[in-house]
Amino acid sequence: MRPEGWASQNQKVGDLKAISVVGACIIGPLLLTWLLIAADMRSDLSELTPRQANAAGIPLVGWRDLAARPEGRVRMLGYMMDRNQPARDGTPVTMFILMPKAGQFLQPAQRTPGAMVAIRLAHGQSVPFRFRSLVWAQGILRRGTAVYTMEEASAQPAGEREIGRWFTP
Repeated sequence: MRPEGWASQNQKVGDLKAISVVGACIIGPLLLTWLLIAADMRSDLSELTPRQANAAGIPLVGWRDLAARPEGRVRMLGYMMDRNQPARDGTPVTMFILMPKAGQFLQPAQRTPGAMVAIRLAHGQSVPFRFRSLVWAQGILRRGTAVYTMEEASAQPAGEREIGRWFTP
């Protein structure tokens, strides 16, 4: 006979299984969410400063220096984002938005007017749209009422290594 209050071995095993299932149901989704966010992260370009003033004779502009930059031909690094109408990856576009932050799959990038440049490619040019991809944009920077624009622009894909090569924190 067991003293009162003592659980049987089977009850202890059952309790342990229940706690394990509840723990897995809580920790599993949290771990999956963390892994998905970590795999989807991109570098924030908003506080970086160019290492050089020029790239191939064209002024290189960092996002934190954008407001102080006079209008004229410049080169910028940023993330390609769609405009008001979503575009599918691979679709040829003549306009897109360049932003310093790509956002994440759970939190899209904030579209702040002072941190967006509407890219308008030169007449007859188009590039394949790649949502949140890192690109170089080069063209004539102008200040608009709500957003900056870059006209007569060209765009080329960029790699993550180019951030450290051309910019410093």
